[in-house]
Amino acid sequence: MSKRLSMLMSVLLVIALVLSACGGSKNNGSSGNGGNTAGTDGGSSGGNADGSGQKVQIRLSTWAGADEAKELQAILDDLNAKSDVYEIVQDSNPAEYDTRIITQLSGDSGPDLFWVSAQRAAQFAAGGVMLDITDRLANSSHPAANTDDYYEASFGPFTHDGRIYGLPWLQQPVMLYVNKALFDEAGLSYPDESWTWDDFIAAAKKLTKDANGKRADEEGFDPNNTVQWGFTLNGWPPVQMFIWQNGGEVITEDGKSPIDSPEAMEALNFYADLVQGPLVPSQTIIRDRGFDQMFRNGQVAMFMGGAADDLDRTVENVQAFMVPAGPDGTHVTFADILGMGINAKTKNPDAAFQAFLDLTDAIHHWKIMPPRKSLADYETLKELHPDKAHSLEAIIASMQYGRPYRYSEKYPDWDNIFWTQLMDPIVNAGARPSDLVPKVKPLLEDALK
Repeated sequence: MSKRLSMLMSVLLVIALVLSACGGSKNNGSSGNGGNTAGTDGGSSGGNADGSGQKVQIRLSTWAGADEAKELQAILDDLNAKSDVYEIVQDSNPAEYDTRIITQLSGDSGPDLFWVSAQRAAQFAAGGVMLDITDRLANSSHPAANTDDYYEASFGPFTHDGRIYGLPWLQQPVMLYVNKALFDEAGLSYPDESWTWDDFIAAAKKLTKDANGKRADEEGFDPNNTVQWGFTLNGWPPVQMFIWQNGGEVITEDGKSPIDSPEAMEALNFYADLVQGPLVPSQTIIRDRGFDQMFRNGQVAMFMGGAADDLDRTVENVQAFMVPAGPDGTHVTFADILGMGINAKTKNPDAAFQAFLDLTDAIHHWKIMPPRKSLADYETLKELHPDKAHSLEAIIASMQYGRPYRYSEKYPDWDNIFWTQLMDPIVNAGARPSDLVPKVKPLLEDALK
């Protein structure tokens, strides 16, 4: 799994972007485009937004690949056919998307709408790059504009100083994917909400076996001749999730990084013991055979991936369950947040806002998992995603425990240090947290100042 874009390039481009946004004309003030409330209902009807009698062309930039872009285009065709206000034109290109969108938005010819990750959303909101839509949302009756309907965690990256600068269209919690056939063979019950780290480790031992059929909890097990592993790690899933489950924190609201707390250290050691122990393939084996491919091939019994992953759709006898809780039963799962923003420099803010709401709602009915409580209904989701019906109850239950990283303008620097100086040595060099944390903590806190 790719860990980093070039951090230096990102930081330089963000600085340029913010300077450009600050120097340009402002239509992202506290009243949402200078208090202009025209078109704030956000519906797809109501006449042309610029009064010309012609539909306004709204350009949309995304990271969608070929197949995803084809599905998206079908959605856009439907929206465009229904609207007499806008015509959304898609520009989808996943290659170096972050760099490309930052460059586009730093000039005057960027897209009207753009997909944005949680990390970039936090930076863009703070930098004045995205249109302030707070008042427009409050004045709209569009279902996608109802901010009370969204899971609270999904909104964090899109807010700054109490103002809203975008909407999430996906909140994807990490799930525990299980090969039920291997569980059955080992005589194990499937995971449930009561599972903690201890239950998880006990199951992983019974699901790890050597070429002679000995399991990791049996005398005579040969860890050097393993043919099936209980779990797999390669830096993913993120250790932050385990720290949160144990009551610890990696970044506090006041800009500290308490990775040396007893709670954080216990979680870091739990993670290191897993990745360096016999229940998980070595990093060499993972690289040679493929991270998720080993799970698909039945060489790994449990895999943690996003709710939208296709493992339960494409691999026989696979189902998603909630990730185990911490030692005291605390449920937390990492949630990837994706969304969309409106360019603060758009020449057509009213039409862009209408298109923005219509498209956000459409994506909520396309992607799993939509970040709206009203759509977190089993029957609704089963109709939309019948091939994931067997996993939906666990996915819905996990939504309330989803948590993203605490993003800020300084997060990229912090994250670079956290990975290169702490997690990479633990995962790939067998280093121990107790040796690294005292050296890394001051670097992390320095990055947050």
